Order: sequence, then structure tokens, then C-alpha cells
Amino acid sequence: MQSLSETELALCRVPLFCDVAPEVVHKLSLGASFASYEPGEFLFKAGGRPDYLYILMEGAVKMTAGPLGGRESVIELLQPVDNFLTAAVLTDKPYLMSAQAVDHVRVLTIPGTVVRQLVSAEPQLALTMIASLANQYRQMVRHVKDLRLRTAVQRLGIYLLGLAEKEGGGDTLALPFVKKLIAARLNMTPENLSRAIVALRAEGVDVRDDEVHLRDIHALRRFCNVDTLLDELDEEFVVLTER
Repeated sequence: MQSLSETELALCRVPLFCDVAPEVVHKLSLGASFASYEPGEFLFKAGGRPDYLYILMEGAVKMTAGPLGGRESVIELLQPVDNFLTAAVLTDKPYLMSAQAVDHVRVLTIPGTVVRQLVSAEPQLALTMIASLANQYRQMVRHVKDLRLRTAVQRLGIYLLGLAEKEGGGDTLALPFVKKLIAARLNMTPENLSRAIVALRAEGVDVRDDEVHLRDIHALRRFCNVDTLLDELDEEFVVLTER
């Protein structure tokens, strides 16, 4: 049995390609390569052509927009393993956001032409891409609703509850980013974030440096008005990629 290449092994770690046939993964890997970026470096900027599908393997990336006469807006903070701005690659349209390394970043890049050719030829890959785009769209809608329907303090509470869920539901967690970045992601100033941290003490939240203790998760959920429709994450790739 032929051993898999480094790029094939990396692609097999990506949720987007978990249900794709091995021969398709092999075809994707032929044009794929790794690239590294240092903190502050741009992977690409808004308006650039989508030459590659980027898959984040190590480090963190911030997706930003603007500024249009104002401060830069952080749209999303990405951690491994994640693919991003897939829609731009599939439509061959300019990027609408910029991607900048937060720390040391390693990505796997697949030429956009290769992705588009295989999506046209491989139905299973096409369905997987559709499922990924649908999930990303739903998460963006949820983010917009969160911004419109919740106070700044509630948004911070929901963010902390989401981190706790990702780490297994424990009551102690570490902030994955510096507070300035978290504030930007939640559409808050650093000063507003500091005030929100103080306000959450009444709901059993204790933040010391980058460590968070949630002393009463149920009280925090009540305060944030947790809603199953708005706040529960979808299972990715369940229906469209089911064999």
C-alpha cells in the first residue's frame, strides 16, 4: 500500500475533505503546498484575486475589513483546522476581506484553478463545498443576529460560553486571543470589553489576565438569554455529504 504524502495527510485532517474519496484528495494534493507567515504578515488583502484556497493548519488568522474612513473591523478570528473565503475561490471573484497572521501561521494552499476543476468534475466534492458554504453562511447570520439582539455584556458572555463548550464544557478556560482582538471580534472597544468583564462578575464570571473561571454557567446562560436556534452550532457536513 502506497504511503500518503505530507499534503495528503494534512488534507485528511480538514473537515471539508473528510468524506471525499481518496483519489480526489490525491488530486487536490498534487498542486497543494505549505506556506508560513510571521505575525502581522498578510496572507492576502481585500480586492486580491483568489489564486488559492487557504487552509489554516497552525496559528491564528484575523479576517478584517476596511477601514472606510474609520477603524479596521475584525470580522472573524480563525484557528486550525479551517478553510476560509471558499466562496471567492469557487466564483473566482476578488476577496472581500483581508487575512492577517496573528501569530506564526502555517497554511496549506490549493490553487483555485485546481479546486474549480475538481468541483466541476467530482459531485461528492461539490456537495461537500456546498455544505461548507451553507454552514459558513449560517454562522455569519448568527453573528449578525448576535450583534443586533444582544448587549455588549451578553455578547461577551456568549463568547465565553462558546469557548467553554469547545473545551469540553469545563468551568475554567484560557482566552485564545489577546483582549484587544476579542473586543474587535465582538464589535467592542477595549474599554467596553473591560467594563463588560466587570459587569459579568455578578453572573459568576471571573477573568484574571487570560484565564477565565465560570463559577455559575447556568446563571450566565440565563443572563445571555441562550437560544437554541441562535446559539447552537450546526453539525457540519451531515446531510449533503452523507454516503
